[in-house]
Amino acid sequence: MAHVFRFFLPPGGAVASGERVSLSRDDAHRVHKVLRLGAGDVVEAADGFGRVFAAAVDEPKLGTLLLGAELPAQPPLAPIRVLLAQSGPRADDAVEKLVELGVAEIGPLLAAGRRRDARTDRWERIAAGAAAQAKLPMIPTILEPITFDVALAAGAIVCSHEEHDTPLADALAAAALPVTLLIGPEAGFGVDELAAAHAAGSPVVTLGATVLRTETAAIVAAALVRERFAS
Repeated sequence: MAHVFRFFLPPGGAVASGERVSLSRDDAHRVHKVLRLGAGDVVEAADGFGRVFAAAVDEPKLGTLLLGAELPAQPPLAPIRVLLAQSGPRADDAVEKLVELGVAEIGPLLAAGRRRDARTDRWERIAAGAAAQAKLPMIPTILEPITFDVALAAGAIVCSHEEHDTPLADALAAAALPVTLLIGPEAGFGVDELAAAHAAGSPVVTLGATVLRTETAAIVAAALVRERFAS
């Protein structure tokens, strides 16, 4: 069976079966020049709110689709929030893979060891592409930067290879949904941040005996959480 590509429709009003809709300029280019889809080729169109339609390419050059029947309800995003104190290409890789895992929310964490600001506009573009590739029902939310103390107040789980007090599995046994994971910068969280986490009662967890890079830790932790709470 041939792969059916999924596209997210630009933000707008409600859509319905039988309508002709237009893709974004980038997706229109992808339909016509990259994928070389022709009129009548079958695709899927997601409205960004969880509804997905079978669709057919209408005018490839214009990037228009004709919506068919609405598909059965899609699995929801995983109730997981991942906050990254990393930026640059490694963070971009983490965002892409976290979206593919179906994480609901991703955002920059303002930790002491962070070296530069996050490009959340870039993360949004990465999230949109990864969500379409993974055939998610909607694009995960890219959050505005969140400070370390605010993240702790939300009952976060702090992932650290230093001064950890419990394995992730034990922390998840007592966790409530949604789960918030804090992933530190390359040098790890600072002493004051770890002390603040202990004072706030937030578990500081280890992901094993080896020291993982930040993007690897984010992906592994999110995958373990998703597996723990899979229905």
